Amino acid sequence: MNLDDALIEHLRGSPRASIAELAAATYHPRRAVRSRLDALVHDGVLRVVAAVHPDHLGVTAYAHLAVVVHGAVGPAARSIAEVPGVAFVSVTSGEHQVVAELRLPDQAQLADAAAAIRRVRGVRVVDALGYLEVLRGTFMTGRPLAPDRRVDALDEELMTLLQDDGRMSFRALADATGLSPSAARARVLSLIGDEVVRIAPVLNRQLQTAEIAAGIGINVSGAGDTVVDHLLGLVGVDFAARTLGRFDLVATVLATSGGELARKLDRIRELDEVTRLVSWVHLDLIKERYDVPLRRERSV
Repeated sequence: MNLDDALIEHLRGSPRASIAELAAATYHPRRAVRSRLDALVHDGVLRVVAAVHPDHLGVTAYAHLAVVVHGAVGPAARSIAEVPGVAFVSVTSGEHQVVAELRLPDQAQLADAAAAIRRVRGVRVVDALGYLEVLRGTFMTGRPLAPDRRVDALDEELMTLLQDDGRMSFRALADATGLSPSAARARVLSLIGDEVVRIAPVLNRQLQTAEIAAGIGINVSGAGDTVVDHLLGLVGVDFAARTLGRFDLVATVLATSGGELARKLDRIRELDEVTRLVSWVHLDLIKERYDVPLRRERSV
């Protein structure tokens, strides 16, 4: 594994790991690790960012949209990315040329966003899947926010800063909010521990090409629990959800080569409960943004 891949892999598990920790994990000198990490961020290949729990944002409606486009796909994909509530847009191979994910406060706004996408120039068909249960997602949790968890204005200032830079130092966070470094550290660790925020690396797949990302749609017989268990135990499954629509499950599978991806998909197809598996490759990531404006006036 080269240094870039090793850094990204470790940041997935420990996004706020120190340079010393990253150096020890990757078996490279600290100077080389710092230099390479700075370059990845500066070149736009890598961002480490925070996403806020949907309950705090008032987000309750999610959908996966697969879009058939007539004509040039890029302009349509970029227009879809501008629709409010769209968090993810990718140009894909297969029957559908664009895949999008919507996150909105309620079903009415979700329906409005889907209608806006249908009006985009070149869009011919929009197939929608509603999320019934998110099983795995870097920036989504299937667990609700604890009802007694309170977030004050200082917490929101910290979350806003972490949405821009999830690795911002505790001292820098303290300087920006007027807290002491120890107080900033305690608040950030509490926000992470209670899953009010999740911090993770986001790759620009237009620039970072070591991984292949494939979406899969699965139909199952019965409840599909065996399939779910297999997906959650399979290395490289970045996202998985139970859905309502033409598929019973959708997932994102990462692989380092076409051969590895084919083997992973075969292992899923071989499961007794799987009745159909459809796959598509993410060719060009247009948008992946999970930040939402949070800044409020702090009372004195």
